[in-house]
Amino acid sequence: MPTPDDFWSYFGALATYVGVLALPGGLIGLAAGLRGWALAGLAPLLSHTVTGLAGPWLAKIHLPYNTLSVAGCTLLIAGVVYGLRRLALARGWSSPGAAEPGVTWTRRAHVAVAACIVLALGLSIIAVLSAKGGTTAVFQRWDTVYHANGIRYIADTGDGSLTGMSKLNWYPDGNFYPNGYHLVGALVYQLSGTTIPVTLNAITMPTAGLFALALVALVRQLGGRAVFAGCAALVAGTATTGAYEQVSSGLLPFALGIVLTPLAVVALQRYLVHPDIGSGAVLALSAVGLLAAHSSALFGAILFAFPLVVQRWYRVLRGRGADGGAEGKGFGRVVGGDLLRMLPVMLVAGVLASPMIFGAIGFTSSSYPYHPWGSHLPVLKSLALLATFHQVLPDPQLWLTALFAVGVLSFLALRGMRWLLLSAILLSTLFVLVASYGDTEWVIALSRPWWNDRYRLMALAAIPLCLLAAHGMAQLQRWLAKLVTQRAWLRARPRLTARFGLVSAAVVVALFAVVTGGFLNTANAKAVSLLYYNGLPGEVVPPVSADELTAMAELGRMHIPADEKVLNDRLDGTAWMYAIAGVHPVAAHYDAGVPPKDAAYLALHFREYDTDPEVRAAVRRLNIHHVLIGSGSIVVNGLPSPGLRNLEGLDFLRRDYANPGAAIYTIVK
Repeated sequence: MPTPDDFWSYFGALATYVGVLALPGGLIGLAAGLRGWALAGLAPLLSHTVTGLAGPWLAKIHLPYNTLSVAGCTLLIAGVVYGLRRLALARGWSSPGAAEPGVTWTRRAHVAVAACIVLALGLSIIAVLSAKGGTTAVFQRWDTVYHANGIRYIADTGDGSLTGMSKLNWYPDGNFYPNGYHLVGALVYQLSGTTIPVTLNAITMPTAGLFALALVALVRQLGGRAVFAGCAALVAGTATTGAYEQVSSGLLPFALGIVLTPLAVVALQRYLVHPDIGSGAVLALSAVGLLAAHSSALFGAILFAFPLVVQRWYRVLRGRGADGGAEGKGFGRVVGGDLLRMLPVMLVAGVLASPMIFGAIGFTSSSYPYHPWGSHLPVLKSLALLATFHQVLPDPQLWLTALFAVGVLSFLALRGMRWLLLSAILLSTLFVLVASYGDTEWVIALSRPWWNDRYRLMALAAIPLCLLAAHGMAQLQRWLAKLVTQRAWLRARPRLTARFGLVSAAVVVALFAVVTGGFLNTANAKAVSLLYYNGLPGEVVPPVSADELTAMAELGRMHIPADEKVLNDRLDGTAWMYAIAGVHPVAAHYDAGVPPKDAAYLALHFREYDTDPEVRAAVRRLNIHHVLIGSGSIVVNGLPSPGLRNLEGLDFLRRDYANPGAAIYTIVK
């Protein structure tokens, strides 16, 4: 549904988001010695580290979270990292450049890879725009209302604590929730001056582009070919099961965590190769950033990256040596040294992220209900979903399957990245367990960080699967180039031979674009459309209607005080009230898990206001003077709560505003 913003306000929000992602993390990355693709890739993750730390720590010392305080935190972290790194260089404890990849790319290769990232970014933006046909649509999925209200709460109040934004719905104390996504969104909302729906769209549009950047940084750090990196960017912008499915489900912080996960390998490999203060700081801060983005992101990153360590140790065991000065050392010394060097990194990351760690522990043991999904697909069906890169949509993405098969069959050519096959097996096994045996107790316990949700675990497994598909695509280019350049007439022209590498890459990309029908953009737009309809267009009625948005805007013009709550139904679109109008609702989220006692009682009995003194007492405690009733429902064929049905004509209410889908009442007694 549209909100009163134009394209240029959206463009300003998108540009602001890019700046917020690039500047804080970029400054810290420079201070830590990052350069090139490692700096470009890790900057967004390190920016989430800064905001993720600033929010809860500033709240602990009673300072507001805003642009100025975040800038101060950025300078503080960058200054400490730079000072320690310079001290280490001066004392000879480390040497610059030792963690950089050993394979050199030409300038032309860098430009071509950058062009692939730009193309993936464009595909990401077009998919989201095509999903709804505009830039200012309101998201309609379950959790999006929580994210929308949370971003505005942080921006309006300056409270960046890990429980603050939850107080809108679970008052008075709130619930723990990792808020790195919302802290960044609050900065974008403040700096751009747009509405919350526009801010959410701006943050969502480049998601697949961020995925592409992360995969390129990984391939570059591990010494992969530029063609492999470019193909990885294009597959990231094409595969539905990567970024698009998570966006379509409204799991926006989780989608952010998924696209940032590959960067854990970049930070880890740099530290293993060259364990100094700069690379250690980057690894510790990257771990914190993943934890801030989403609690499961760090767990997923560990599972994704651990095969890299296994491969390193296996090479030492076979007597082949490992990167980072491990040549000549025995297996025990290498393993012990790696583990010992991880201790200070874990200690620093643990101290910095202690509010998140203790918050997550407290939430796990709280009374908030945990309801596992309990999926039980046939194993062959689960494997088929993985191999065909689809889950939300009915149509398999067979061209990606073909590339994946080529990548797996030629995995020996991955050389230092052969661990990707082990990572794919590990994460795919976890997906199959949850998808096929999701109601088994030990599987539920194992997959709790991902809420026992096969859709989330598909996205995690998609990371190595996409990389293997990209490797297959790169191998096709290599074979094509080799086939042509072996011609005698071409071998006699070395300058032409050198240029054919770029030509063959362009041919492979063009063929991929043709056979996938424009990089599967139509399919991805269809998947993302679920975000704007809460289902496939035409099959469901979105819970947030244009009439409700109009009524919420009218409510915002009534100058309702901040300490007053407006009674509303939990399942209709009025839960967006705070994000749209800045007015505090009684129900600020569709989630009814552990609702406030007064909110639950009013939902059942508000119609009995005249006869039930407990209703009147609850109204006084919550300082309610107005009621907003909508017409939609997040639940298919859902009905309003019993206490909020048929309010028209009740003598204790006066109707002040009405349209076909919403009404505002004032309590007159």
